[in-house]
This record gives sequence, C-alpha cells and structure tokens, in this order.
Amino acid sequence: MTKELNSLELDNIEDLEEEEIVNFFSVNWIELEILKILSKSPSPVYKGEMITLLRSKHTEIMQKPESSFYAIFDKLENLDFVRPNSIPGKGYKSFLEITQRGMLELRRALYWAISTIFEGMTGELIHVLNDLCIRNMGCLKEMYFGIVSPNNPEFLVPEMCNDCINASDEEIPHRFNILMPYAKDTLVPYYQNLKSVPGDIPLKEKFLDRIMSILTLGLIEPDESADYLREAYRILKPEGKLAVVELTTFKSYLFDSLQKLTNGFSSFIPKKKDNGFLQFDPLALQKQIAKIFGKKNVIKIDMREFVLIVAKKPAELREKESF
Repeated sequence: MTKELNSLELDNIEDLEEEEIVNFFSVNWIELEILKILSKSPSPVYKGEMITLLRSKHTEIMQKPESSFYAIFDKLENLDFVRPNSIPGKGYKSFLEITQRGMLELRRALYWAISTIFEGMTGELIHVLNDLCIRNMGCLKEMYFGIVSPNNPEFLVPEMCNDCINASDEEIPHRFNILMPYAKDTLVPYYQNLKSVPGDIPLKEKFLDRIMSILTLGLIEPDESADYLREAYRILKPEGKLAVVELTTFKSYLFDSLQKLTNGFSSFIPKKKDNGFLQFDPLALQKQIAKIFGKKNVIKIDMREFVLIVAKKPAELREKESF
C-alpha cells in the first residue's frame, strides 16, 4: 500500500519503493496542468477559458471533446483540489479556483519532477532538488565540500544553506567550486575555484566530506565517467558522501529546454559534438556508481525526470590489534 506523505516531511523519502512512487499521485498530467494554471492565476479562471488554454498549449489534446474536460473538472472538485466560483456580473459562467489541498498536491508533484509543471517554476524546482540533496547529505556548515556542475555553486546550493554557512574570506578553504573543461572559468566568491579534468581533480586524498555533482556525468564524455567517479571516491574522506543528480531517459519539456540551453547559453562550452546532455537509466547509473562505492553504499531516489544517487564511501577498516 502506498505511503501517505506530507510534502514537508521528506526525511525518509529514500525508503520509498519503486511501486510506491508509481502510485504517488491521485491526478494525471492534464489535471496537474490545470492545478498549475490555477495556482498562478490572480483570480478564478473561467472553465471555457481553461479548456482553450489547455488545447492551445498541448496540441495532443486539441481534439479532446469539451465533455471530457468538464469530467476532469468534476473529478478535481470531488477530490477537493479545486472549487467552483461565481463572479458577480459574469452571469451564469462557472469559474474555478485552487484549494489548499490542490496546492499541496501540486507541491507533491514538484518533488517528483513532472515535466508539465516546470514552466515558470524553475526556482521552486531548484530549491526542492537542493533541499532533498541537503537532507540526504547533512548540514554543510562544518564540512569540507565541493560542487561539480556547469552552473554557479551559489545557485545550486540552497539559499538557506548559504545563509547557514555565512561564508567569509576566512572560511574559503572549506568550499570548492570544481571547474570541468565543459564550463567557462566562472570564478565565484567564497569558494576556492579549481580547474580540473574528470580524471584529475587537484585535491589531496581523503579531503572532502561531501561532493555535490549536478548534471556533470551528462556533460562529460561517457568514457570519462569512470575516471571522474574514481576521483570523487579518492578525494572523499571515509564515510564521506557523493550526491549525483542527472537527467533520466524520459521525454520531457525539461530535457528539451536543457538541450537548447547547452546549444546557446554562454555559461557552457560543451565538449561533445552534439552539444547536448546525456540522459541516464536510473538503475544503470546506480550500478555504475556502485562499482566504485560498493552496492550496499549507494541509494537511488527516482524523481521521474531526475535521478538522485547518494553514495557513501566506506569507513576505513581498523587494523587488528596485535597481541
């Protein structure tokens, strides 16, 4: 039976089974799209206008009869995700507005990366991904940590985390922006900025407590992945953690947008001929990382369009005392 989750209580989210994830939502993508439109509207939306918006945005439902849309509206009302509303002076027109329960369902969907709600919600998505990552990685305030990504670390690390760390010039030595060849040399404050290649990160062995790797494997060459993961393992302290976030093999609005971004956005200098991100099968990626960290030390959190892999370096074995 599917666990009932509160969207604000995700500390044990890694314990979810795959079959539980499949049944996590009580609504489908069209219904989520309706909730998204209502959540961003300053006033109730006329049902006829809602149908027009959905048809114009999603050509695959252009031929869907009006009666089926009204059936969806009725379903959402019965679930208490929306409520009908009338506006004075608008005659007998029927309007919809989102309820608190509907907002909760939309927030749940955001945690699981449903592509139809991404437009206009990038900030919320980044915060959710990082919040989930930090929950699994722990507080970074007292840790030596590095970020490997084509983006600015201050953007990837949540605002709450940056505020907690309260970085200053004296604290620079514990935070590292690890620059790979595919990204411009974007030097950021409050980090040590290190030029690196996948097989050679210029940090000593057993140095970092945590590493956050965001879309890195999807941009480096596939034959460099194993070298990069071995380097991450090398520079981690025993019981240190690596968090890997990558795109999954899932046709999506998000993936299409990122492909366009890597072709035209000046923050990237892609190495690959196709100038695009790679997508990954979550289980295959988990197995690839487990080859280096060990099967029992790797967990996979499937987020539909993203996958988060958290790998923990084993503790060092103590030498047996001699008698």
